[in-house]
Amino acid sequence: MSVEDRRESILDAVVPLLLSHGADVTTKDIADAAGIAEGTIFRAFADKDELIQHAVARFMDPEPTFCALEKIDPQLTLEAKVRAVVDIFRERSAGIVGIVSALGHRKPPHEHSRDPRADARAQAIFAALFAPDKDRIRVDQSLAVFFIKLLAFGSSMPMFTTDRDVDTDELVDFILRGIAKEGR
Repeated sequence: MSVEDRRESILDAVVPLLLSHGADVTTKDIADAAGIAEGTIFRAFADKDELIQHAVARFMDPEPTFCALEKIDPQLTLEAKVRAVVDIFRERSAGIVGIVSALGHRKPPHEHSRDPRADARAQAIFAALFAPDKDRIRVDQSLAVFFIKLLAFGSSMPMFTTDRDVDTDELVDFILRGIAKEGR
């Protein structure tokens, strides 16, 4: 196996361990999960901190989220599309909250400046996805997506959901209909 392939298999194994053990995960635990000898880790990464930094950066990469969003059929009903987007965003948000909680405050894996290419890609994905429904959406598309992301993220935060768990159907209904009664 090439060094790059070995690094990828180690990174595949480390994220679940980080979620369950945080930064206290041992290199022995990582090696066991990856099915390798512990010394192999140090041929692929300088140390455990570098491994964790790469795992977090990989976890935070928006590409898998973009791919999942691109798989949503634009011909689905608006409600079905919003439900799919909410599910994807809630899963991603829960993962991010989980990794941040497990690791505690750490230096970010990379500069958190907005990547204009990622923003442009996200805009293109949502433009294509919601194009068939543009006459049904009463707010600017970018604002609609912002609200969907905001609500999905907020509903994934344990500190906000201690008194009430909001399921996806309730969230989708609120996104599509708001809090006002029909006709008012």
